[in-house]
Amino acid sequence: MRLIFPLLFCANATWADCGASAELFMSCDFGNGKTITVCTDGNIVDYSFGVSGQSPELAISLAYQEGAEKVPWTGVGRSIWEAIRLTNNDVTYEVYAGFDRFLAADDTKTLAEVFFGGIVVEDFDGTELAHLRCDPATVNYGY
Repeated sequence: MRLIFPLLFCANATWADCGASAELFMSCDFGNGKTITVCTDGNIVDYSFGVSGQSPELAISLAYQEGAEKVPWTGVGRSIWEAIRLTNNDVTYEVYAGFDRFLAADDTKTLAEVFFGGIVVEDFDGTELAHLRCDPATVNYGY
C-alpha cells in the first residue's frame, strides 16, 4: 500500500508551476473552464483562480498566521484530505483536496474515482457563497 500513494501522486495530470521555492498544495480544473492553483513555501500561500492560460481573475498571496491557515487531516475516515483557508477582507476561501484511501488501494479504480478537491467560499459570518467542486480527473494534490 505504501507504493500506491507515490504512484497516484506522480500519475495524475499536468503539474502546476509553483515557482522555484514553493510546492503545489493543489490544482484542478472546474467544468466551467476555470482553474485553481494553490502553492506554498511553508510561509506564504499563493492562490490563483481563473481561466487557464489567462491572467487570474483572483490572485491572493497571504502569510500563515496573517490570513492563511492550514487545516490538517484529522486522521479519521476513509479519505485523506487537507485544506488551506485564506481570509481576504471579509471572505474566506477554503481550498481542499484529498483522496479515498480505500479506492486508492484498488488497482481497478481510475484517478477520477480516487481524487477530489474544491473551493468553499464563505462571507464573514460563515454563510456559504459558493462551493466549486473540481473535475476529479484533473486534481493534482501534493500530498
